[in-house]
Amino acid sequence: MAGPAGLEGALAALPEGKRELARLMLAARRPVPAHPAPLSGAGPVPPTALQTRLWRRERTHPAVATGSHALRLTGPLDPRRLEEALTGVLRRHEALRTRLVRSTADQPRLHVDGEPVLRLTRADLSGFTAQAAAERVALQLTESASTVLDLESGRTSAFRLLRTAPDEHVLILASHLAVFDGWSSGVFLADLAAGYREGPEGLTPPELQFPDYADWQHRWLAGPDGTAELTRRRAVFAADPPAPRAPGGFERGHLPVRLARGPVDAALELGAAEGATPFMTLLAALAVVLARRDGRTSVVIGTPAAGRFAAPLEGAVGQYTTVVPIRLDLAGGPSFRELLHRTRTAVADALAHQRLPVDVLFGNGTPPPYNVLFALHNYPAVPLDLPGIEVGQLPGPPARHLELYSPDPAAALACVGLVERDGEIGGTAEYNRYAAAPEDVRGLLTGIEEVLDRAVAAPASPLTTTRH
Repeated sequence: MAGPAGLEGALAALPEGKRELARLMLAARRPVPAHPAPLSGAGPVPPTALQTRLWRRERTHPAVATGSHALRLTGPLDPRRLEEALTGVLRRHEALRTRLVRSTADQPRLHVDGEPVLRLTRADLSGFTAQAAAERVALQLTESASTVLDLESGRTSAFRLLRTAPDEHVLILASHLAVFDGWSSGVFLADLAAGYREGPEGLTPPELQFPDYADWQHRWLAGPDGTAELTRRRAVFAADPPAPRAPGGFERGHLPVRLARGPVDAALELGAAEGATPFMTLLAALAVVLARRDGRTSVVIGTPAAGRFAAPLEGAVGQYTTVVPIRLDLAGGPSFRELLHRTRTAVADALAHQRLPVDVLFGNGTPPPYNVLFALHNYPAVPLDLPGIEVGQLPGPPARHLELYSPDPAAALACVGLVERDGEIGGTAEYNRYAAAPEDVRGLLTGIEEVLDRAVAAPASPLTTTRH
């Protein structure tokens, strides 16, 4: 059998069309491991299921997959070093150098460009008054969130560096959500800091790259293990009705949300005593609210999961996030304590299936069996450690979570994303204006508080799923 070098030579000697077919045939003969492994000369690979959906949607909805982040940098910044570090990060991560190229069957392939292209615009606002400069920064933030990025051209990131004072800058990043998830922001900032401090030549490629994962996902889903897991998981939700689609379709709305700490703090202590995380405790309360709303004894709630089920993926930029549906059983009138134990089991079971993309699990034209998504974000906090520079986060426009997380946004009601920070639990709720009003979304949060308040007062009392 030819070794890797001989095999690559034989493949290179083939005409381009036959070369790609030969690669596919060889890939089909390789056993598919349970986790991604580094590729070796695999060439273009199929995109992930989520990338394919976003690629199709952005044809009619430009900027639908644009995310934006902004940082305030106070101190003697060296713009040249920052530019070199940004280029080094783009070079390190293949996800930031990918583009989707259409094939003859309108099925795109994921290509990796050899050299990075840094798209960086710079503006000097230091001549304006502080108020005028702040207004222009706000405008730049809004424009960044509306930047039209494009998977086919490879324009998947764009940066803006604004000088607002002699020793003050704002760095804005617009990134395509098909190649950059929430976890990636921490990886990106850590690499950017290292490249700025020590030079970009020290930014060696991670052990696994995003195309490794994309190739593995495609082959695993088509193999016996992926097929069997998909069949088993679909059977779990076979009796759950699909979420209704809003007649008007989808139109995004946002509102800030916050939980009252009194009942929440006491309930989180109750949950901890039962071995439940804060997320599990809040999820159990939300399940009671939804069960009462729908008059059911079981509910399905979607939650975004990092999807980095293999340790080497934790250091790679890419879009690995998936939504795991969690089915919660409230039959038999359990107490809140009992529901916490059921929730622990349900969450652990759901997270064990992060390898299954929600677009494949429920991607057959039928909406998923949930219309509410809930998350308590815990992305790793990675400070941007630049020598002599004080770094602060600037709030930007709300994220586009529903269209990212939902195979069918018209069947989504709301995505409630919370963060526990500085003694508060709050965040932003994104909702479908055709399916809900702001008071409906606030009602979910109020309902959680009420359930937790009663649970603390009587944790052993049976719960009811009947409407009040």
